Amino acid sequence: MKSSRFAILIATLFFASPLFAQKYDPSTLVFPPILHIWVQKATSTHLRLYTKGQVKVKDPQGVAAVRLDSWEDAKRPGDDDELTVYGVNAGFNMIIYNTSKTTISFYGINESGEKRLKQPSGITAHRGGDVYLADTGNNRVAHFFNPGRELKYVRSLAGLNAPRDVAMGADRTVYVADTGNHRILVYRDDQLERTLPVNAPLQNPSAIAVTLPNDEWSYFHDGFLVVVDQNAQRVQKLSLNGETLASWSALENGKPNTKLGYIAIDYYSNIYVTDLGNHGIHKFDRNLTYLTLFGRRGGGAKEFNEPRGIAIYKRFGQVIIAEKESAQYFWVGTDVADFKAAQHNSPALLRLDYFLTEASYVKIEIFDERKNLLATAMEKTLRMPGPRQDWLDGNWRPVDVEFLNATNATPPAPIKPGNYRIRLTVQPTYSSYKHFEKSVETTISF
Repeated sequence: MKSSRFAILIATLFFASPLFAQKYDPSTLVFPPILHIWVQKATSTHLRLYTKGQVKVKDPQGVAAVRLDSWEDAKRPGDDDELTVYGVNAGFNMIIYNTSKTTISFYGINESGEKRLKQPSGITAHRGGDVYLADTGNNRVAHFFNPGRELKYVRSLAGLNAPRDVAMGADRTVYVADTGNHRILVYRDDQLERTLPVNAPLQNPSAIAVTLPNDEWSYFHDGFLVVVDQNAQRVQKLSLNGETLASWSALENGKPNTKLGYIAIDYYSNIYVTDLGNHGIHKFDRNLTYLTLFGRRGGGAKEFNEPRGIAIYKRFGQVIIAEKESAQYFWVGTDVADFKAAQHNSPALLRLDYFLTEASYVKIEIFDERKNLLATAMEKTLRMPGPRQDWLDGNWRPVDVEFLNATNATPPAPIKPGNYRIRLTVQPTYSSYKHFEKSVETTISF
């Protein structure tokens, strides 16, 4: 993927601060190489400089990122990562967005009447140009259209009670977190289609995200909603019909300081939820099984101060996160933990256990005690996030455990006695694939 021009955009949201080398370096999200983008973390300073002091950052909220169809240029096949990013600057009732790879614009500075915003929060965008904003203080959702270079007000969806967030599917279906009315509203062509949920009441839903089966950039082609409710303490996964599929409570999982913000869903249907109270990003798999908390409080690399809006462009795994006074730009990476090797007897096999925070390409190498490479047992093998387990036989070939347990299975060759070093290398599957990998090692004796 060619170099992106997000430097201007991210700096526009909240400009660059220096990054210093630290031992703390989680890799569930990773920074792009400096040749791809020279700004990785940004503060509000540049926005003031860029606008000559006319625009400041105050209470940033939702973020949306989309590749507009109107930006497609058949003569430039390498420009597919150039996104339009919308950031809500709620304290000044404003939307900040880029109109090209080097220029920005604002909605809300001079608007009046029905076009004027009041305490806006969540925002969502479609590649066709439609943009929807939860205009919380006006008790409505505002519909805009961007033909490519200008955000134009279309109409409002009224009759709501302090809606906090909005999500839009690939088919332009719009889902609204009608916070004050404790419900989700579903719209098609700006007409109310149905009200959710069906079987489990919501308590002040404040954030929402959706993935649909017809989403072009979706590995599983899932269809479900994710909602934050219960005073920003709970995450729920709902079917598109509003049935509760899974639930995660911060209090029940020992995180009392949690204040959940916004939600994003990636290509593998993994779920990301920002947390202002714990200053990080909670990551769940597609079944809402907890994977990790990325980030910690601070002003350095991969540290946050009240992360709020989050947007993921699924095709390339580009991630934008707005904080209290800054923003960070990442690629989806991967991390590995709890790598262990164990011996299985009768026959002697090698069992490897490890934990992944993202779908990853896995490589397993076997070395003798003199560090000579004996075999590459696996290479570029796709593994999903969560706890994983692989088995190897005496020829250092993967063994299917179900086949091994079959009564008529031929026993695999046993591993010869000796001391071995096992190296596990993981790589992400997105844009960061050629730029990042992580290796861990362990030893075992047979």
